Amino acid sequence: MNNIVEKQSYLSLNPATEEILAEFTMIEKLEVEEKILAAVEAQKEWKKIPAPVRGESLLKIAGLLEMRADEWGKLLTTEVGKCLRDGIAEVHRTVSILRFFSGEGYRMTGETIPSRQEGILAYTKQQPLGTVGVITPWNVPLAIPVWKIAPAIIAGNSVVWKPANQSLLISQKLVSIFEEAGLPKNLVSMVQAEGPLVGDIFAENENIKAVTFTGSNKTGKVINKLLSTRGIRFQAEMGGKNPFIIMEDADIEQACKDIVTGGLLDAGQRCTATSRIFVHNSIYTTFREKMLEVLDTVKLGPPTEETTIIGPVVDKRQFENIWSYINQAKLEGATLIYGGNELEEEWAKNGYFISPKLFDNVTQNMTIAKEEIFGPVLALIQFSDFDECLKQANDIEYGLSSTLYTKDISAAMKYVEEVDSGLVHINLPSTYSETQMPFGGIKSTGIGGFRELGNHAIKFYTEWKTIYVRSM
Repeated sequence: MNNIVEKQSYLSLNPATEEILAEFTMIEKLEVEEKILAAVEAQKEWKKIPAPVRGESLLKIAGLLEMRADEWGKLLTTEVGKCLRDGIAEVHRTVSILRFFSGEGYRMTGETIPSRQEGILAYTKQQPLGTVGVITPWNVPLAIPVWKIAPAIIAGNSVVWKPANQSLLISQKLVSIFEEAGLPKNLVSMVQAEGPLVGDIFAENENIKAVTFTGSNKTGKVINKLLSTRGIRFQAEMGGKNPFIIMEDADIEQACKDIVTGGLLDAGQRCTATSRIFVHNSIYTTFREKMLEVLDTVKLGPPTEETTIIGPVVDKRQFENIWSYINQAKLEGATLIYGGNELEEEWAKNGYFISPKLFDNVTQNMTIAKEEIFGPVLALIQFSDFDECLKQANDIEYGLSSTLYTKDISAAMKYVEEVDSGLVHINLPSTYSETQMPFGGIKSTGIGGFRELGNHAIKFYTEWKTIYVRSM
């Protein structure tokens, strides 16, 4: 009788060509638990190292990564389909994140607070949680893991990291550069395992003191429910259905360019991507004509070509899911006014390419106006009253990012106060963010009350200790 259990494997495919890049064997529960124990041991010594010295390790990683930006950018293009310039840009963004968090080692401050009793010194300090679980997506496979892992380890924690299966090659390289830079072995342990298995283990294993997650709302809510039985700290950044409102005084040409930037780069596969475009009816026809002109300049093609703006979506499942939304929009009465021709070029035959789609005659109750598509699909919605438009923009379960285009400072300030989103942009793309600023959403987008990036990020990975000392 054969008692050998065959392990599951995952084939990594180039989404532009379907070429097999690698085959990964998924590890099982016992191996994940062993990695957690190894991370726990690594953290015991790491937490003793002064935080500014821990920061020097991040600086070293940043330097190594910067020297290899072109090489790593090409790998991002090959593995997840990012256009080459966007892949290289993500590497440089990751370098910036590492450098920012290296400095947080000097800013892990506490407070000395006057005691009301004579002879007592009262102060506070931050200390690490221990070992944290990190779960990251495929769409930003380098920057998002680093903006979670960097603050975790600068705070003195160890990390058990579950990357998305679609980005295992770049994830392996990231772990290797950590080791090359001199981080202790097992301080950052990568697990290539199925998501549900890892979620269950993180929920059950007492050595995991917190979990941070970026991904779909459905998965995030499942993990949150699992973790609630232990009551540990949980942070989730999930979906978006981000509005882009264009007022009658807007710079239409710039707005169209920023819709391309915010809605179509990475083939629309960003949680902050522009999805719903609200246009004042007094400029609707003018805007629509200009948007169609701009879309004609957007090149869809092989992601390795320098002039390509949109490459393939990440895999077959994503490709089919996006097409289901496109077909549903047509069934519900939306009018496809751009992107109706199917791709016939030779380079597109084996890849998961979807040309940009622009829908007109979209109403608030349509699926295309409510659910996250995560693809290069844009929906136009007319409005005449700003207050009613704001109400529609907020009438959604998500609350990540939003944009208003206007020259009216009063309208802009009203928007800032009343829009339901964690990121607010005035005359900027919905995807715009900076490393030193907090990042995160509200409503169903964000769970846990903690923000990522900026000096807010460190708060999730530390707890406060209050100390009273009386001299004798």
